[in-house]
Amino acid sequence: MFRKIQVSLLLISSSFGLLSQSCKDFVEDSSMYSVSMIYDDIVSLMYTYSDLLTVDILGRSEFGQAIPIMTIENKAGNNMKKPVLLVGNLHAREFFSSKFVMKFTNQFLLSLNNSNCIYKDASRFLDEYVFYIVPLANPDGLKIAQEDWKGIEEHRAAINKIKRIGPFSDWKANGKGIDLNNNFDDGNFHLKHGRLFEENPASQGHKGDFPGEAVEARLIQNLIDSIHPFITLSFHTKGDILFWADRGTHAKFKGLDTKLNTRVSKECGLLMARVSENPKDYAAGLENYVRAKTGTIGVCIELSKPNNKDAQHPPDQFHKLVWEKCKYLPFIYLDEFSKLYPEYQELFE
Repeated sequence: MFRKIQVSLLLISSSFGLLSQSCKDFVEDSSMYSVSMIYDDIVSLMYTYSDLLTVDILGRSEFGQAIPIMTIENKAGNNMKKPVLLVGNLHAREFFSSKFVMKFTNQFLLSLNNSNCIYKDASRFLDEYVFYIVPLANPDGLKIAQEDWKGIEEHRAAINKIKRIGPFSDWKANGKGIDLNNNFDDGNFHLKHGRLFEENPASQGHKGDFPGEAVEARLIQNLIDSIHPFITLSFHTKGDILFWADRGTHAKFKGLDTKLNTRVSKECGLLMARVSENPKDYAAGLENYVRAKTGTIGVCIELSKPNNKDAQHPPDQFHKLVWEKCKYLPFIYLDEFSKLYPEYQELFE
């Protein structure tokens, strides 16, 4: 499924060093988070936590950029640990989502090695779950949104032919002008229209001509089909809201999805969206694919408050608007899931 990264062939980072396993957070809080920074941080984590963290390449984007996947796993003990999937950066401009996923990963690993770090029960979660983390699902789009053309120069002419709605910084699609979170094969793709709808490739609003047209969406679908995660959390920006249920799948969870998201909503100060009623509004998102195709929990989490703009909040607002509010969010889901699982185990058998 994955192509293993060999150190001698590692091309995703130009510089790194062997770092001592101290309480050092590689992921800073105040600047724009670029593709190269994400790659560098992944490599630093890989070398520092080689006993806990495995790094692979899930595949490559439309323009050949690496899409890394990190796995945190305690291989000791039973082999019945529940898979959990975290995904960031489906939408290009939303680098807060990548930064959150990366910072959570960093702090999780720190907490496993040092009980004084923020996640006091980190080892307990590792005894019960295997974590699969895709922080950079849309590297081409992120490069375009940040006008970082290094490595994708040959695609500039094709990019310039794609309909652009707003400045490059508002770019939401992948490199081919497909909105990845409208391109998953949940069975309702033909109905998806959404608030913005573009018939042809565009910087936002084009779902593609068929489900899974975008290589990045296919890679994530294949991953989900392979690991069958019990919970999938897809991180976006912005709105401080949880999109957690749709009419087509809500009933099958028998209240589990309501209980999980109610606790997260209360503890993180996020709104719970209403159960989505119309497939034209909710179809073809990653969370919808998870719920429809695997029968497991899938949530789209919009980080940071609304600002009535397409553009993300300024980079130096990440810590205040995202991290301080949601740093415990993944573990809140898992803590509640662990408590409720015996009651709902039959849903996952």
